[in-house]
Amino acid sequence: MVTTHPAIVVIGSLAVDRKSFASGTYRCGSGSGGSGTVWGRERHHGGVGRNAAVNLARLGCRVSFCGLTGPGADAAALEAELTELGVLLLLRRIANGVGRFEVFLGPGGALLSSGIRLPDPAETRHLCDPALAERIAGADAVVVEGGLDPRLLRWVSGQARRHGATVCCLPTRLRDLGARRELLPAFDVLVLNEAEATAILGAPRPDATELAAALTDLGPGTVVVTRGARGAVLVGPEVVRLPAQPGPCVDDTGAGDALASAFIAAAVRGQNPVDALREGLRAARVTINCRNTTCRSLSPAAVR
Repeated sequence: MVTTHPAIVVIGSLAVDRKSFASGTYRCGSGSGGSGTVWGRERHHGGVGRNAAVNLARLGCRVSFCGLTGPGADAAALEAELTELGVLLLLRRIANGVGRFEVFLGPGGALLSSGIRLPDPAETRHLCDPALAERIAGADAVVVEGGLDPRLLRWVSGQARRHGATVCCLPTRLRDLGARRELLPAFDVLVLNEAEATAILGAPRPDATELAAALTDLGPGTVVVTRGARGAVLVGPEVVRLPAQPGPCVDDTGAGDALASAFIAAAVRGQNPVDALREGLRAARVTINCRNTTCRSLSPAAVR
């Protein structure tokens, strides 16, 4: 059955992104004087869960967001943004509940370095409650960050499968928490990049298709491995390699979240996985054309 406006529950993090980007160069004096980079700085709303919730809402889904939040102006602004997009909030407020993401982008928007601080994942175990269970019971799909508390992830998976909802995982915090391969059977769909896939498997594979296939052997029925400018690979009902949408890179932060959001939205609407991945790649292209982590131009028309 095709669902025009699917109900999707997103469980993840809220964060504030601080982007430093190369906006020009300067020269000290003349002749052999030194030169350097002029850095600009921007603040944006972020968090993998927040990004997915915003993207899915802009793609016409009925979205519920569940996660941790905190006191203060940043938390209030993040919550207001989601509410204005029609997202239903199920939040637990704690000190330091809003994460911080620091990223440095070089010329052309290329990622130079990044770092993130998020709340203790053990705090997310308290999100298991009747209100979330009720939302999952009425959902077509659930999107979760892989860096949440294992007890929460297993509970969510059980609730979703009891009601026939697809569980999609976006891996997070692999450096902090390790591969967590034992959790992979809890997920129906896994969307991740090549570096994340290699980190989970513990050893590189010569080809992204082999990475995706090895991950399906560990539990998820469908795996999408993103490859940046080289496109993406899907292994599941079939094996597909699709190229990235052509165009310049303004800022690639959030492109993977946009791809995952559009892919799962299209899949639960009844599209076949190949067409769903095409929509995901178009969503990534829209986001790469923006300086924002989630682009206001993202819409059903833009990905179709």
